[in-house]
Amino acid sequence: MTDKNSLQNVFVEKKAKQNYVREMFDAIAYRYDFLNHLLSFGLDFYWRWFAIRKLDLKGGEKIIDTACGTGDFSIMASKRNPSMIFGVDVSLNMLKIFRQKAMKKGIKKIHLVCASAENLPFKSEVFDVCLVAFGVRNFSDLETGLREIHRVLKNGGKIAVLEFSMPKQPFKLFYLFYFRRILPFIGKLFSKHENAYTYLPESVLRFPEGEEFAKILNNCGFKRIEIHRLTFGIVTLYIGVKN
Repeated sequence: MTDKNSLQNVFVEKKAKQNYVREMFDAIAYRYDFLNHLLSFGLDFYWRWFAIRKLDLKGGEKIIDTACGTGDFSIMASKRNPSMIFGVDVSLNMLKIFRQKAMKKGIKKIHLVCASAENLPFKSEVFDVCLVAFGVRNFSDLETGLREIHRVLKNGGKIAVLEFSMPKQPFKLFYLFYFRRILPFIGKLFSKHENAYTYLPESVLRFPEGEEFAKILNNCGFKRIEIHRLTFGIVTLYIGVKN
């Protein structure tokens, strides 16, 4: 396990970050859903629902869920009757939980692949939609991952990225206190992982949010970018189109 002194290294060395993220999520996978819903006060369901609604899925789409984790985004999207969904993640344990949830719900159109966003094992221009929920800041190389997503999307295909962001004052003060003090304590208590919920706020604070991230999406080939700030701005939905 990476100790506190070397956590900063994770944000400097790409290989170190990829290894750390994989090991961290493998370690917390079996408590991840519980903590996700607890620490977000259940709002993560709403954020995903909002993204699915904004995508306006018609049915029959081929979807890739990158950094899919335990699959909540894919499972919600499956209700819109896509032709297939591929869930991709670097953590085998997260994918195991995803598979169990999909089987329990009787969803058969989901296929799971253990791979990184920076090296997607698919041909070019095969997917209509890419979903990324709270995973893009975990990419070891942000632009490489986004360009890979752009590559596997068809022309006219959409990317939907949900990610944490910084709210405006006065809510910002409460948010920072919760994120830096309360969340790491609760996360460590339940996950038994020393650094997982210390990494979370640090990764959010380092992430290029809002217009800055929209520019990165644009540089990676996405156009007609929409920015939707949700719940006082603590989460932002970005939608872009490949054309």
